[in-house]
Amino acid sequence: MTLPTTGFEPEPSDVAAEVASYLADVTDPLERYHRATAAQAHHQAVLSALQQERDRSLARLNADGLSYEKLADLVPGLSRAGVQKSVERGRRQD
Repeated sequence: MTLPTTGFEPEPSDVAAEVASYLADVTDPLERYHRATAAQAHHQAVLSALQQERDRSLARLNADGLSYEKLADLVPGLSRAGVQKSVERGRRQD
């Protein structure tokens, strides 16, 4: 599960520049497909690793005494139940 990233939006020009960096000077459609697929697989792995870190971070905050409700107040886009699920995932990772 991926937690929402409410309040954090990428700059469209930054996204376009990064995509272009993977596909620069490649005109063959099959090669573009393969490069785009490789880049997507890489970014999905990064996404997963960052999500695990977010889960561990919330678990640490909870262990330090912040309730699920207080964490939900501090983390935009997450309900109390969403925080609880994230904390539980984070505890399993440590």
